[in-house]
Amino acid sequence: MKKRLFIDADVTPTETLLRKQLGSAMDYYNAIVSRSSDYRKQWHYSRGNGWILKVDDMHKALYYLIAFDEGIEISLTVRDRERAAFLENAEFGQLRPQFEAATKYPEGYALRFEIEGPEECRSVAKFLTELMSMRALAHPPRK
Repeated sequence: MKKRLFIDADVTPTETLLRKQLGSAMDYYNAIVSRSSDYRKQWHYSRGNGWILKVDDMHKALYYLIAFDEGIEISLTVRDRERAAFLENAEFGQLRPQFEAATKYPEGYALRFEIEGPEECRSVAKFLTELMSMRALAHPPRK
């Protein structure tokens, strides 16, 4: 990826600006964001990083999305058990290098996925769908 988009604190990203700036990568943005339709999405400004879309469940972040001129980046952490399950699942073999190289922090393993093409987008969308399912099973909603 090359240039980070939306670095001006005074210009909050909108659908129109995203479409204009991302171009064909808007398809990847929509594919990823649509997978997390039950989650809250809020743009936050960070002085060193510009505007970042935080996708959370009102308590913890599921992922952060950063727009670049040639695509998007998804940044998140996975827990020990989640990482182990993905490493054992052959369906996610193409993502294995990221899981193996992930840096361990107290809150989990940090992952970053650059999405600049349709294959990367499909892989990451499938991963996020499975991660949301795992977390829903681990912490079902209270009634």
